[in-house]
Amino acid sequence: MDDTDLYGGLAGAPLPVERFDLGRGITLSATYAHLMAPFMMAFKRPERGQPHPGPWRAASGGFGFDILGQIHVPAGFTVPNWFDRLNTVWWFVALMRFRASPYIVVPVVADGPFSADGSEGVRFLPMEVESKLLLLEKDAPREIRVEDLEWVKENWWDAGRLMHESEEFNLLFQACAQCVFTRNPALALLQLWGSLEGMFSPAKTELKFRVSANISCFLEASGQARLELQKRIGKLYDARSMAAHGASKISPNALGDTYALVKRIITAIIETSKVPSRDDLEAAMFGS
Repeated sequence: MDDTDLYGGLAGAPLPVERFDLGRGITLSATYAHLMAPFMMAFKRPERGQPHPGPWRAASGGFGFDILGQIHVPAGFTVPNWFDRLNTVWWFVALMRFRASPYIVVPVVADGPFSADGSEGVRFLPMEVESKLLLLEKDAPREIRVEDLEWVKENWWDAGRLMHESEEFNLLFQACAQCVFTRNPALALLQLWGSLEGMFSPAKTELKFRVSANISCFLEASGQARLELQKRIGKLYDARSMAAHGASKISPNALGDTYALVKRIITAIIETSKVPSRDDLEAAMFGS
């Protein structure tokens, strides 16, 4: 699939329109296909290089995905210092999962459209096929709004540049994007906090105060709201410390609140097209 068009199959939420132009030749369109993975049993060893001989028997279980949309990245989309085309598919899906619905996944990528017409010879590559996602948001939407697509269209290019220019932002966004696939809530919490420390703690001492103070200064103007946010973040950091030291259970709201905090930070960075530097954080803290 190195030199062909790529189509990422979207599952988890329907598109609100039949077609949406994201710019630079990349489009979203509604479609339907079903990816299925039934379990089968074979009872004889195969010859070298050959499939298992029959008989085969179906086992109960398996999993499947309804492909409700497709994102098209044309073969000609090649940009220096950018994602390759396969990771460009991931980038758009990750932004849609971030902005629109945490249920959105791309379980399969193809080198042709998801359509019964002309599907002969199309190659399909399984991708995000986890059957269970870690739910991090209460009452998370299962639908994509047009305004979500407009936000992705407006921000995907500059935000992608930040992914390549800032290791800290890259780590923070990837932690946010991938923690939904982490089965253990404590591990997901550590994943998020590790990326927050990388961006907001230039020193390795007094981490709780440094991280909570820098984040609150980045997100809130000087005043009571900043102080209250700093205290809330400090409590979330306590939950992170418990998870890091082997606590089997964490506060029920700690993971969801940390995830919401990370999303707020990422949104602020993307919409200003700027990753806060150490000088920026010091200036915000001391009012210069």
